[in-house]
Amino acid sequence: MNIYIRLTYRNLRANLDRTSIFFELIFPLFFIFVQGYALGGIVPPFDIGGGIIVSYPLFLAAGAVTLTVINGGTNAGTQLWFDRKNGMFEQILMGPFTRAQYILSIIFATLIIGIAGSLLVFLIALPVLGGALSLTAQGTALVALALVLGTMFFGSFAIALSVALKSSESFQIVSTFAFFVFLFTSSVFYPANRAPSLIQAVSFLNPLTYTTDMFRAGLFSSFTPVVSLEVTALVVEAVAVFIIALLAFRRIRV
Repeated sequence: MNIYIRLTYRNLRANLDRTSIFFELIFPLFFIFVQGYALGGIVPPFDIGGGIIVSYPLFLAAGAVTLTVINGGTNAGTQLWFDRKNGMFEQILMGPFTRAQYILSIIFATLIIGIAGSLLVFLIALPVLGGALSLTAQGTALVALALVLGTMFFGSFAIALSVALKSSESFQIVSTFAFFVFLFTSSVFYPANRAPSLIQAVSFLNPLTYTTDMFRAGLFSSFTPVVSLEVTALVVEAVAVFIIALLAFRRIRV
């Protein structure tokens, strides 16, 4: 256990520079306080399920909080590439650490950063969300599950991607494009059932849609049978991608 704590602490130190933290927080806050209010006067309120009606600023604020799971995932892949590029990966494996301990420590650090970032953005967004929140014990559990599974999926996805690509520059380009697709075909900015049929089909397979819908359902107590299906789908996707990341990681040659 002490080994995991040491490696996780090292990974947290490697990822928590002030510039990255600033932009990771500004990115979702821009959508919450600028886009949400800018479009709030022209976009009608939405029924998010269970008869719960929310305004567009509320709808977008709840979705934007989950953007931190993508940021956390990008950090996981970026750190792996920097460690390989700078020789740190080899040095760590020469010490009393195994590959399994290394990758699990990255996942742990990613979960901590992703969940902590989500909570911080959530606290800053409370002036927007506060009056409409309807948190229950079940809702709180669903919010926590959404953040954990979402961060686990995108962290594992980024690690698998960083192993597959041959350079850190390629990773930055491909991961940025992939997360761009995840973001704009999800339900972060609009209800998936109101999108054109092709975008709907992509959105209903998108793990960020599941994460966002679960997060909203937990915040506003809008539980529906669809949310239960999304929980199952996200569990399956997160576990599957995590296993793929582990198998891909074993292929790295020291």
